[in-house]
Amino acid sequence: MATGDEPGQTRPEGIEPTMPSPGGGVPAVGAMMEKTSRFSRDVVATMISLASAAFGVVAALAWNSAITTWFNKWLGKDSAGTVGALFVYAVIVTLIGVVVIVALGRLAGRLRAQPVEFKYPGTPK
Repeated sequence: MATGDEPGQTRPEGIEPTMPSPGGGVPAVGAMMEKTSRFSRDVVATMISLASAAFGVVAALAWNSAITTWFNKWLGKDSAGTVGALFVYAVIVTLIGVVVIVALGRLAGRLRAQPVEFKYPGTPK
């Protein structure tokens, strides 16, 4: 172990003290941490968008299955599952999706993550 800056302190090998930038402003490590935290917020915002879309797809498929089975039963065709169970499943999946999406939205708010916008690069001429 190498010695620290103060007498009696030790610092692990390879860890150097933070040096101020040549201009006397923000330390070099501080600037890197700012870039890294901004990148991390972007990653979290993207993951929240993807998770929200995934929960939406799962809930939509559950409702699709329940309604399709109900229509088949109403039309007198054989149905593969019980209509009531499929509707209960759809409601539970929807409620879980809503709770998770709200929790992820609050997490994004605490991290001050910007929402992800998907846009076309430009309009064709």
